[in-house]
Amino acid sequence: MITYSKKIVQGMKDFAKYIVIVVRNAMEDFHCKHLSDEQMKELNPIIRNAIYTAIYAYDAQKQSNLSKYFVDYHLMSIPKYWEEPEFVKGFKG
Repeated sequence: MITYSKKIVQGMKDFAKYIVIVVRNAMEDFHCKHLSDEQMKELNPIIRNAIYTAIYAYDAQKQSNLSKYFVDYHLMSIPKYWEEPEFVKGFKG
């Protein structure tokens, strides 16, 4: 595990929370149609922790073989059939 300053770690956590709220807000219609509030309560920390882990590992991969393995494994796991990302509805870029 790489040792980062508390400021850097907090910055990664804040960035993760920013990404998570964008994801959560983009899921709102899906949530209303298909997921209960209890299910969202369970899903939110899973997404938040995964995004924080991804940010941390991506940043640490040059100094940590474990992080590099984690990042490489997940990059290789991206299905070829996935569409390219697009902006969420309402964002003009």
